[in-house]
Amino acid sequence: MTRRTGFALLGSFLVVVSAVVLPAAVMAGSDGAASVQFGTADVGSPFPVGPPPIVAHDRSPNAQFNLVPRTAVVVQDGVVTFTIGGGGGPADKIVRHQVAVCAAGVGPDDVVIPAGNPLLINDPRCVTQGPPATSGSVPVHFTAPGRYLVICNLRPHFVEFQMYGWVDVK
Repeated sequence: MTRRTGFALLGSFLVVVSAVVLPAAVMAGSDGAASVQFGTADVGSPFPVGPPPIVAHDRSPNAQFNLVPRTAVVVQDGVVTFTIGGGGGPADKIVRHQVAVCAAGVGPDDVVIPAGNPLLINDPRCVTQGPPATSGSVPVHFTAPGRYLVICNLRPHFVEFQMYGWVDVK
């Protein structure tokens, strides 16, 4: 392999790696703030699911039950705004979410899932940020450095669809 070919391959590799890795995390802007989309209501198949008033996913959990980006990075005293739902979407795809920020160092396997089948998790180490909602913005101020797990406090979203992400505070 020639030196020129090696550089071309390395350059191509770096472009591919950047395209895959960069969307997974977002750095705070110059104002120390970051934004995270908390579920995406307008993505998925067009057919309704469940008889009204039951609202269920439409076999698109990747869209409805995710955080984009999965990791946000802010400086100490930074704010992350979680936008729930967004885009509106068809009425048959509106899903409630509840943002909960866990104490620094708590991981997904550490979250205490209550016995039985309650709708909410309510782990005392994961503070909820307002009631369950289908839309809206939830700003959260991070005052101490650390890695914070952010979950959807609705049990099925976290347990069945792993709806969680991270905020890294530097």
